[in-house]
Parts: sequence; structure tokens; C-alpha cells
Amino acid sequence: MPGEINCIFTKGLIPFVEKEVGPEGATAICRAAGRSRDYLMADHNWIPAAVADQLVTLCQQLMREPDQERWARRYGESFMDWKPREERSYLGTYSMGIGNPRAAYERGTTIYGSQSRGVHRLDILEVGRHRALYRWTPLAGQTITVWSCTWVKVQCERFPTNWGLPRAEIVESTCAARGGDACRWDIRWQNPSRGARFWAPSLAGGVVSALLGVAGVTAGGGWPLLAAAPLPMIAGVALGHSRRESHQRRHTQQLLDLQSEEIIYSNRELEKKFAELETRIEQLSLLTDLSAAVSGTLDPEKIYDQTLSRLVHLMRYEKAYLFVVDRERQVLYGHRMAGLDAGAVPFEGIEVPLDPQRSASARAVITGQPVLVNDVEHTDEPVHLPLIQAHQVRSFVAVPLRVREQVFGALSVTASDVGRFDQGDVELLTAVASHVALAIDKAESFQTIEDLSRSLEDKVRVRTEQLRSTNEELRTAYRDLQATQQQLIQREKMASVGQLVAGVAHELNNPIGFISSNVTTLEDFVRRLRAMLEAYQDATLPEADRTRVAERRRELKIDYALKYLDAMIDGIRDGAERTRKIVRDLRVFARTPDDVWQPVDLNEELESSLTLLNHLLKDRITVRREYGALGAVECVRSQIDQVFLNVLANAAQAIHGPGTITIETRREGSRAIIRIADTGPGMPADAIGRIFDPFFTTKPVGEGTGLGLSISYEIVTKHGGEIRAENRPEGGAVFTLELPVARAAADAPAGA
Repeated sequence: MPGEINCIFTKGLIPFVEKEVGPEGATAICRAAGRSRDYLMADHNWIPAAVADQLVTLCQQLMREPDQERWARRYGESFMDWKPREERSYLGTYSMGIGNPRAAYERGTTIYGSQSRGVHRLDILEVGRHRALYRWTPLAGQTITVWSCTWVKVQCERFPTNWGLPRAEIVESTCAARGGDACRWDIRWQNPSRGARFWAPSLAGGVVSALLGVAGVTAGGGWPLLAAAPLPMIAGVALGHSRRESHQRRHTQQLLDLQSEEIIYSNRELEKKFAELETRIEQLSLLTDLSAAVSGTLDPEKIYDQTLSRLVHLMRYEKAYLFVVDRERQVLYGHRMAGLDAGAVPFEGIEVPLDPQRSASARAVITGQPVLVNDVEHTDEPVHLPLIQAHQVRSFVAVPLRVREQVFGALSVTASDVGRFDQGDVELLTAVASHVALAIDKAESFQTIEDLSRSLEDKVRVRTEQLRSTNEELRTAYRDLQATQQQLIQREKMASVGQLVAGVAHELNNPIGFISSNVTTLEDFVRRLRAMLEAYQDATLPEADRTRVAERRRELKIDYALKYLDAMIDGIRDGAERTRKIVRDLRVFARTPDDVWQPVDLNEELESSLTLLNHLLKDRITVRREYGALGAVECVRSQIDQVFLNVLANAAQAIHGPGTITIETRREGSRAIIRIADTGPGMPADAIGRIFDPFFTTKPVGEGTGLGLSISYEIVTKHGGEIRAENRPEGGAVFTLELPVARAAADAPAGA
């Protein structure tokens, strides 16, 4: 958690900077902290530690003090002077009320724990009669700055001065602000002595007692003098103790008076805050009531009347005015007025020039900013004297009325005495103006909608007649569209395999036939050659020839070739058979959409589609097959192959880099379920609902027609099935196909 500093820091800082720099220094602090002065002077508030660091840097700049330690010591001395009650914190009163320095140092965690939180931890290692050991350790992720270390150190030094004692002496062995792991302080101080009030009477009594004792022994006074000798000493000690207690009582009374002042001051501040709160509640009540009132009508004139009436009767403003802008004539004219003697002086229809140099209301309209004037006779703001004098106005507030960035008028409240308004009135009137503007905007929008509705009804009647006349044209266009759709289906199917059908099937068919027919012949030739080699090996040759032949056989690696020759022939045969299967699958896929319905093994059709897409899968995509027992599913094979090819191709193209496509098939009752999932990035949220729309595609221009999934949707629907697309929680997309097992459960395509 980020560290925070209590506003007791700023409560002492603001008057300190005001004294050193001036009022502009306090203003700069409030601006830099982003808080009001009231907030920063309330010691129950907190600011981030980073903001406190920024304020210290700002104060150093304002005071032209580059040394942070020296600045912090100056501030610490000022902080410990315990200013008057307006600036003193509860911590000052608390510290001054502690009986002696040792008690103050024992309560270090309480005193300093109220100044910061989440920044450092104080460990009190030892507290004796004259000495204490403190250790300050920064919390994880936090640092102890030079200014905070010095500020707290000055406080510790100054505690004994509350009792008229010398400052404490602090020896710092390590400092976290200067590279140490913690700040370690050895604090030593002097405790209050009994003082002259106690010792003077006590010593005087002791001297008298001693003299009486000597007189009793030397002068022959006998036992009466010896018996009376201790009495003066006892009386002196009692008198000294009484004087000391009397002094302590006076000190305690001073602390009580000090705390009483704090209580009285705090009570006054609370009364002031309660008064402000009551005003805010009244204002909120007005805004709530006004919002309900203006929302219940769409008549602008009623909105104006209700607004002005509530400003006068609920908020007790003397008079309230509403001006409306006439931009053609460049004037503000009086539109509505409410308040004392509202009818005695004419207002409605009065015109004020729309000139920011001649009228404060005009300035509010032109600049879009509120204007506050608390004395019309002593102000730099422009005032329209004829209107001011006629209505006996001495102070006023004017705010603009704005709808959709267009100012259409001004709202103003006035008083017959000076200094009636403050910033709170400006904020309230601005909020009221916003409610009025919203209500006017709503009313105008409703009127516009009504006008548009009537216009639309007229247009609908005209368009209805036109639609009737063109209905037959639409039927013809629909039939043409159906024919075009069939052509698009065939075109998309041919685009899916492209030149594979035109080139591979044609060019490879004859070579594959040649390879297949010659593999058997090649195998027979190899068998003959092997028999010939064995005959040569068994033949009787001279030793020299035999050695030479054996050496040559090793050089040519004949045994190695014979060992792998059969495997190579089998590989050629398997490759030829695989190529023949690819060509056959291409031919099956390229059939026209008029194919007949027939029982089909969908698992085999999926494998055929994977064969055709092998160039997309290659080694980067792993296909996981989770085939279930589907049995024969009655469908148009070429059309279902087209669906599989489209979905699998999209899945492969969605995976950039290595990935996995999972194909799951199962049977649920009378329906076959095929689920194809990929590990790609998934589909955009705004694309899922449109993925099956014609011509919609997420691919770059030129890389997709947007018809593949639309055609697939049409095919599955005609088969009486469903196809859905969704994103998986773990990433990637999944397409789910449901097809009826028997044709009786599906709507067969026309002509099938």
C-alpha cells in the first residue's frame, strides 16, 4: 500500500510558508497538493507520501533553501513552537499534557504513528530515566527521506522544552535517508528537578533543625530542644512539597485551559461545518426537487417558472431572473422574473446589449463562465446601470444556460445588500442552470421527435404505395438472387481448392499412374538383380578377383543399398497411393451441388478434408482426433465436404505459428455432433454475431470473399442442422455442427 502522511504535516506547513514567503506560498501548496486549504488544515485527513515529498521540494524552491536537512530543521522548530489553537493540532495538546519527557518518549509509537502510515516502523528498543533508544525502519517499497528524518528528530529534541528543560541530545549511529538500513537514535535528556520551590524551604528547615540540635546539646537546653529540632526540617519539607504541588497544579490548570480552548475552538468549527452542511443539504434538496419538477414537464415556460420560484422560495434569494439570447439582434431580453416586488418594476421584454463590456450577464453568455459581483458600485465587472438601478441590485450572480455547447440564455439571482453571495452560490446556480438546460434540451428533443414522427408518417404513406408497386420487382430480384447464390456456392467451392483441382489433379494423375504401374516391375527387376549378385557371389573366382570384387562391393555400399531398397520401393508405392487418394478427394470435392443424398461416414470425410488441407497444416499444426461412433449419416457428400473444408481452413489460418486443431465427433440421439476447435486468438466480440453473414470477413482485403462460412451456414441449414461459433474460455474459437442422422429429419435441398 502506498505510504501516507497525516495532514498535521500540512497544518503546520501552510502557516510556516505563509510566514516565510507570503500568502502566495500557501496558494502554491494547495495547488500542488490538489486539495483545498480546509482539507490540508484538518489533521484527520491524509495525503500520499509522494505528494508530501513534492510539497517539501516546492517549499525549498519558494524559500530558496537548497539544503533539505536545513529546511526540515527550520520547519521542525516552527512546528514544535505549538502555534495558537487555529494552527495547533491535537498532537500538540496531547504532547504538552504528558507529565514528563520520559512519558513522552515511552509514547513514541502513539505520537508518531498518528503522523504517517505505511511508510516506516518505529521500534522503541529501550526507555530509561534519562535515555531512550529508537529504531526507524522503512517498510517494504518505502524510503525514509532526509526531510522526514530531520523533522521527526527535531520533535524528539524539543520534547523536554515543554517542561522548561534543555533540548534532548540525539546521537544518530545510522540513517536510512543516507544509505543505512534504518535510523538508530540514542536520545538523552534531563528530567525536571524538584527545584527551588522545594529545596529552599527544605534546606532552611534543615538548618533550623540543626541549630536547635546544637543548642540543645551545647547550651543546656535539654531534651525539649532536641525533641523540637526535627520539627523545622519537617515543616520545611512540607512547605517545599506544598509549593511544588501548587506549581504543578498551576501547570495542570494551564494545560486544562489550553485544552478547554481547543474544545471551544473545535466546537465553533463544528458549528461552522454543520451550518455549511445544512446549506449543502438545502441546496441538494432544491436540486432534487427541481430535477423532479422540470423532468415532469415538456413545456419550457413551466420549466422556467418552476426554477425561478424555487430559487426564491426554497433558497430564499431575493430575486431571480432569466434572460434569453436573441443572436440576430445581438441582445439579451428579459424573459422571466420571480421574487420580491416582481411585478412592481417591468422586466419581461427589457433588452440588454449582448456586449461583454456593458453587461455582466452578457459576459456570462459570451464567455460561458459565471460572474460574481458583490458590490455593483465597487467592481471591475461591467454592469448595466439602468437595470441595476431600476431593480435596486447591490450584488448578484449570473451563470450561462447552455444546451449542446450552445449558450441560449443566462440565469441570475440578486440581492439589495452588499456581499450577499460567495462561491457556494455560484456552484449552486451553476448546478441549477445545468438542470434547466437538460430539461430544455429534453423538451426541445421531444418536440423535434414529434415533428419528425409526423413527417415520417407522411413519408411512410408515400413509401407504402411505392413499395406495393415495386413488390413484384423484388420477387423477381429474389429469384435472381437465389440463382446467383447457387453460382456463388459453386464459385466459393472452386476458390477453396483453387489450382489444386485445376493443376494437381490433372498434372499428377498420369504420372501417378505411371509410377504405380512401374513399381511392381521395378520390384521384379530388383529381385532379379539381387539374384544375379548372389550368383556372382557364389561363383568360383580366383582369390585375387574375389578380393577385388569384395573391395569394390564395399566401396559401392552394395549391401547397404540392398538393405534399404525394399523399404524405398514400399515408400514409393505408399506415396503413389497417397497421391492417388488426394487426387480422388479433389475430384469428389469438385463435384457439382446436384449430388444425390447418400449415407456417408463423416469421420472419413473429415480425414479427406484434412488431406486436402495438408499444405496449410504441415508440421506447425497438430490435429487431435477424438472421433466417436457416428455410423452412416445421410447427406449430400460434396456439400458437407465443403463445410468441413471451410471450417478447417479457417481454423488453420487463424493459428499463427504452432498450434492445435481438435476434432471431436459423437452421436446424440438422432443427431451427429461435430466440434472443431483451434488454439488461435479467437474471434473479436463484435464479429461473433455476424460471422455467418454474407460477405462478412475479418481477413485483410483480397484474402477472403466473406462467403465461405455464409455458404456453410446455408448448407447445414438445408440439411436440417445447426452450426454455431463461439470463443473458448481458454482461448481460440470453436465451431459446432449438428446434423440429423437420417434425411427424414432434414429438409432436403430442392431437386435432391
